[in-house]
Amino acid sequence: MKFEVFLAPSLVLLPAFLLLGTGFSTYVPCVQKDFGHGSIVCVCNDTYCDEFVDEEPSLLAGHYVVYTSTKDGQRFNESVNEVKREAVNDQVDVKLQINASVHFQTIFGFGGAFTDAATLNIFNLSEALQQKVFDAYFSKNGIGYTVGRVPIASCDFSTRVYSYDDHEGDFKLEKFQLTAEDLILKIPAIKRAKETSKQEIRLFASPWAAPAWMKTNKKMQNPGKLIGNVSGEYYKTWANYFIRFLQEYEKNGVKFWGLTVENEPNAGLSPSYAFQCMGFTAELERDFIKKDLGPALVAHGYKDVKLMMLDDQRLFVTYWANVILGDPEAKKYVSGIGVHWYMDPWVPPAFLDDTHSKFPDVFILSTEACAGYGYDGHGVSLGNWERGEEYGHYIMQDLNHWSVGWTDWNLVLNMQGGPNWVKNFVDSPIIADFENMVIYKQPTFYHMGHFSRFVEPGSVRIFSKADRETSLEFIAFLTPSNTRVLVVLNRQPKAFTIQVSEASIGDIVWHIPPRSIQIFKWNF
Repeated sequence: MKFEVFLAPSLVLLPAFLLLGTGFSTYVPCVQKDFGHGSIVCVCNDTYCDEFVDEEPSLLAGHYVVYTSTKDGQRFNESVNEVKREAVNDQVDVKLQINASVHFQTIFGFGGAFTDAATLNIFNLSEALQQKVFDAYFSKNGIGYTVGRVPIASCDFSTRVYSYDDHEGDFKLEKFQLTAEDLILKIPAIKRAKETSKQEIRLFASPWAAPAWMKTNKKMQNPGKLIGNVSGEYYKTWANYFIRFLQEYEKNGVKFWGLTVENEPNAGLSPSYAFQCMGFTAELERDFIKKDLGPALVAHGYKDVKLMMLDDQRLFVTYWANVILGDPEAKKYVSGIGVHWYMDPWVPPAFLDDTHSKFPDVFILSTEACAGYGYDGHGVSLGNWERGEEYGHYIMQDLNHWSVGWTDWNLVLNMQGGPNWVKNFVDSPIIADFENMVIYKQPTFYHMGHFSRFVEPGSVRIFSKADRETSLEFIAFLTPSNTRVLVVLNRQPKAFTIQVSEASIGDIVWHIPPRSIQIFKWNF
């Protein structure tokens, strides 16, 4: 299939300024393709991609703008409207009260992971299409990612198992060196993203496993711990492995904002885990932080790198926080808690609330999520709106319970959901179709975008409340430019009419389409 079959030539030639007043005043429309999975994907080739073409309009006093994406095919459809000065209570299904003077947590940002698989897929695209990917995620015309996660050595989303020092007994790490995956894929991709973005992209790195010779099972994959005891030569060497990673990336022009101690440390204790992992109990991670890793970071000039504990499921947050942050020596090195989403359907967000209430000075960051990993099916499902709704629901749930941001997993996967050496195929917001040399933007891309583009770093979650029980999901923010941003998610097959009120401003009365996510922005 050739791209020209479904792309109207007149659309390509339409000047951006003529789009003003058409309903797409700042967004070039999506070229739709339906794969029969419930909704559409947006298709991009070398010469055309849906995108924002200008900054959002400057709103006149008494006006607001709405961006809408729906299961039936709308993507960032824009509408500018006037605030009503008299409430119309008898015409609405639910009233939302906003109070911008009541503040909660400050938002850190949103983003995805520069895995080997993602960066390999990006660089296997044509040069023009590569830039379309970077623009889609990082440019002012895209959805404004400001967070990037980077695996330390290999993970399941690599094409092989590797470490940076496979020389047994090299406790001084004299033979430590980055690999082709870093030098040819991850580092160039990070630099392209930074060149594309006009915002700071904060990077954090996560290890999956130490070199095989340092683990009890003598393999990077499958369960095992570091050999010996905390403060022994293996633990000291592993702490210095982090230092060498930070130093080598710096030599190549990439600095990190943060680190996690270990990706999914509980997986490394599970007998059924098939890929790279390394086990830590909460007590072991606490002792490693306070005796080895924390002091090593300070001693080598990295005391300002934000160290995050856990980096695992919500289920473990409360206990692990009590063990690690309850220890003053460990806590002084820890800035945040990394949380994954895979158990979220079965674990209530009260775990996050309880942890925040005990340790309010330690941030909670959602560090990994993806669709297509299991209960909703494996691998890629092109145009699956329910997967987008899962993103919208759990992003909103995490943020409403003190998370400061949300990090997706792979930026780009292939049509199978890889590559992945252990065949652990999943889904991603952008899928690369190499046969037709196009990319497909999934519903998850747009659900992410309704947060990442409009809720910029430094925004603060503010008070929002419904006047009655409702199936609508919502959350509100105050941005650094004093703009109010309200996100509303409707996962129901029916429409609603809402009234949004803020003291001394007036009321927004709006129709919420079925199966939709919307952003409301106003500034008075």
